[in-house]
Amino acid sequence: MPSIKSRTCVLAAVTLLAAIGIARAALPSGRPAPAFEAPRLEGGTLSLRALRGHPVLLNFWSPTCPPCALEMPELEVLYRRYAPRGLTIVGVTEMESSADQARRFVEERGVTYPIVLDPDGAIGARYRLEAHPTSVLLDARGIVRYENLGFLAGEEKEIEAAIRRVLGPASKGRGR
Repeated sequence: MPSIKSRTCVLAAVTLLAAIGIARAALPSGRPAPAFEAPRLEGGTLSLRALRGHPVLLNFWSPTCPPCALEMPELEVLYRRYAPRGLTIVGVTEMESSADQARRFVEERGVTYPIVLDPDGAIGARYRLEAHPTSVLLDARGIVRYENLGFLAGEEKEIEAAIRRVLGPASKGRGR
C-alpha cells in the first residue's frame, strides 16, 4: 500500500497536470495575443505592437522562481541563435519583483534580450498565467502559436522546434 507521502506526491502531480491543462486552454493557439506596453528594465517602454512583423517569444518569469533560473540561460542561447532570423525574446518579470532584483537576476545569467517589468501582474493576467515560467510564442502577425508552462531540463528543444516552425525554412546565409 502506498504511503501517505507518495499519495500526496501523486495528488500534487495530478493537480499540477490539471492546472497545466486549464492554463493551456486559457490562451489558445491561433488567437491574437493581448497587446501591452510596459517599462523596460533598461529604461523606456516596450510595446508588443511595435514588434509586429517579427516572431516574439514572451517569457513570463520571476527572480524568485527556481525553474526560471534554469530556463533563462537556455532562452538566451535561442535568442542569440535566432535573432538574426528575426526572433525577439521579451522577458516579462512578475510577482512584485523590484527592478533591482530583476537586474541582478538577469546580469547573473548573462541575459541580453529585452526585459520588461510587470510588478502588479497586469500583463500576466491578460495572458491568464497559471505558472512561472510560462513562454508564449507569437508569429509575426501577433498570433499565439505555442505555449510552454513551467520548465524542465530538455524543454528548450521543444521551444526551439516551435520557434523553427514559426520562422519557417532558413534562407541561405541566414541563421542556422
